[in-house]
Amino acid sequence: MLLAATALASVLSLSGCMSDGDDGAPGATGPAGATGPAGADGVDATADPITMAKAESCNVCHGGVGDMHQAEYNKYQGSGHPSSLTVAFDDTTLVVAADITDPTVFDVTVDVEITENGAPLAAITDLGLNNRFYVMQWAGDGYYLSTQRSTITGAAGVFTVNWNNLAFDPTTNAAFVAWVADEEVVIGDVNYAAHMKLWQNVASDGFTTAGAEVYESAANATGCEKCHGSPYLKHGERPALAGTTGEFVACKACHYDDRTGGHEDWQYLLDDPYGYATGAAPTGDYAYTANVMNDTHMSHAMEFAYPQSMANCATCHEGKLDMVLTDDAFTMETCKSCHAVEGVDSWPGYTNAAGIDVPAGQYYDSHRAPAMSWIWESRGVGFHNEGQDCQTCHTDANPVAVARFDDLHSGYDGRITNPATGVKWADTLTATVDSVEVTGDVVTVEFSVSDADMVPYIYLSFYGWDSKQMIQASHTRGLGPMCGSRACRYEAAPGDDNPLFVFTPNALGAASYTAVMDLTVFEPEMTNDIPTMIADGVIKTGIITIAPRYETADGVDVGLDAVIYNFDVSDGAEVADYFTGTNATIDNAKCESCHDKLAVTFHGGSGRSTVEACRNCHVTTSGGSHLEMASRSIDSYAHAIHTFQPFDIGDVDFTDPVEAMRYEHHVNSTFPNFTITNCEACHTAGVYNVPDQAESMPGLLSSSDSVDGRALSVPEYVTGPASRACGGCHRAELINHEEFGALAAFNAHTQMGGTLEENDDDDVVLYGIIDKIMSMFQ
Repeated sequence: MLLAATALASVLSLSGCMSDGDDGAPGATGPAGATGPAGADGVDATADPITMAKAESCNVCHGGVGDMHQAEYNKYQGSGHPSSLTVAFDDTTLVVAADITDPTVFDVTVDVEITENGAPLAAITDLGLNNRFYVMQWAGDGYYLSTQRSTITGAAGVFTVNWNNLAFDPTTNAAFVAWVADEEVVIGDVNYAAHMKLWQNVASDGFTTAGAEVYESAANATGCEKCHGSPYLKHGERPALAGTTGEFVACKACHYDDRTGGHEDWQYLLDDPYGYATGAAPTGDYAYTANVMNDTHMSHAMEFAYPQSMANCATCHEGKLDMVLTDDAFTMETCKSCHAVEGVDSWPGYTNAAGIDVPAGQYYDSHRAPAMSWIWESRGVGFHNEGQDCQTCHTDANPVAVARFDDLHSGYDGRITNPATGVKWADTLTATVDSVEVTGDVVTVEFSVSDADMVPYIYLSFYGWDSKQMIQASHTRGLGPMCGSRACRYEAAPGDDNPLFVFTPNALGAASYTAVMDLTVFEPEMTNDIPTMIADGVIKTGIITIAPRYETADGVDVGLDAVIYNFDVSDGAEVADYFTGTNATIDNAKCESCHDKLAVTFHGGSGRSTVEACRNCHVTTSGGSHLEMASRSIDSYAHAIHTFQPFDIGDVDFTDPVEAMRYEHHVNSTFPNFTITNCEACHTAGVYNVPDQAESMPGLLSSSDSVDGRALSVPEYVTGPASRACGGCHRAELINHEEFGALAAFNAHTQMGGTLEENDDDDVVLYGIIDKIMSMFQ
């Protein structure tokens, strides 16, 4: 530009010196300019979004952001790091003195020692207000009553705990528990309104006096730790185990066995959803005892977004089902801790006594335990009612053949575990990829199943470039109605009418099968054909997935495990640890620690319970069909779901008070580690920073849904891997709380530091940007 300006100035100065000079003869016509490149089909060549697309620069400023998230969570003792605090009762110092004027009340003292970093704690005020010392009266059979909190005095590590005017003599039949905490951890998304505080250092102790047996709970603290972290700290600070008192005795300091419950709304919102949502005065009796069982069962069964069936008792009561499914536990109190009684307008559909099919109620929620009134009606025992004593009939002592508690509840989710054996179906019904061979354009797979009654679906997908996502996924249809009325997918079982597969035998009922797939038969809609992409180096690795299915004699579809085999497309040799094994980004065992068996609650247990298998459908090249402004890729989907972005907001009728109430409950839920920042709840340790663009394809974000009364219109966007994956959490948080200005700023920020281009109707922009960006790294 500087040279051009200088030349122009010279021409102008020369012109100024020529007063009447001749313009001169016209010069010769110059050669024709080179033809410009053709614009992509369907794209405005004046502002080509494919040309404008660029690699992300997120790593420059945010490269270690995942480590930062995890480091914040790791400050919390529930992440498993050791505490700098210790607390220890000296039970030999216990002094109990009856009041002189009233011998029915007692003054009690006991000494306790507290250290921090190995040194005596100078003053109890160093712990702020977070210290708790309780004494509980043992009433036999594991019941504790009349708990009372203390005052504490002292210094230099030795303190005296005081209870004045105690209503019982704790010399015998009592339990003492204590916990202290220091250094509060402040993480932005912790819901403090729900009484949760996280602390870096927590210590506890407890002891019992003569006559109070060590309590054996019917539940396991390890069951809580599956979802909530270890050690399990209720409310983020209160341990389930204190000293020698036994599991959950410390919880009884607050949830003692004669305490009046304060969350009647838990039962009300299931029993009469419309009445609860509209603030009507309840007509039912929702009084309950706030013991550990009730508050745990009700919160998980009635309000929390619990990721399992409440009938899967073994999650919390593993090895102790014989303690919870007994005659004496079959009480109305136990039943009401999970089930509504009436369930007004929220019954499942059923067939009445006259043989008429009655549809499901308007507010039926399939993820909650059904109302007892529906159970009684649908089973022909409508004479049952809430005021009856279950044990009058349902007991082993009754010679009449009626259902016992363990007849009605096996203690297992029958979709996950065989109730007859207590063994998970996935441990006995398995599939195997026996061999993969590639000859030219033909892939031959031999596979087998452990039971001939299994239905082994086989999926064939291909990773794009060297990434962990599919450029041609099994779930993506090609052109033409090859399978009846619509195009085929690379997904089938023996006996299916799918010309992409040749099965031997071509029928179910065998234990071993062979599948032959000619890659030239499939006609992709948006990419080159598969052999061309292999020749061009776009495809280097393929994946075979066997997703077995099995239906029991009772018609239950059970949860099985998929098996995968990553292979070199040149010869079929296995590519070990291709984003699996030591190179996996997700630890499937961590997912199943909380879910017990992936896919059971959302895919019917159809043999897809590994994240690697999920990628056959959850691709970056599709928007989130149920989640607005998200990608269907598994990272975007899982992040948004665990940030509690609801599905299909456009289908929510916000004028219906029940739908609006349920929406608000959902978006205000909290990840069970008390914060979403525990990346290692799902991820392999250390694998959760900004995605490497060489290993993660750009993807498509869905448009915003149309929601009545909401002025928001966001188109489909093609974006980079960090914007897609990390944005799964961040966009969900902004959407849930309707912070649309911040959402626009977030999108602008990702566009500035990478790619955020509007997609076109034919996905030319999407695939053009994927090809451009991924080609940079090959």
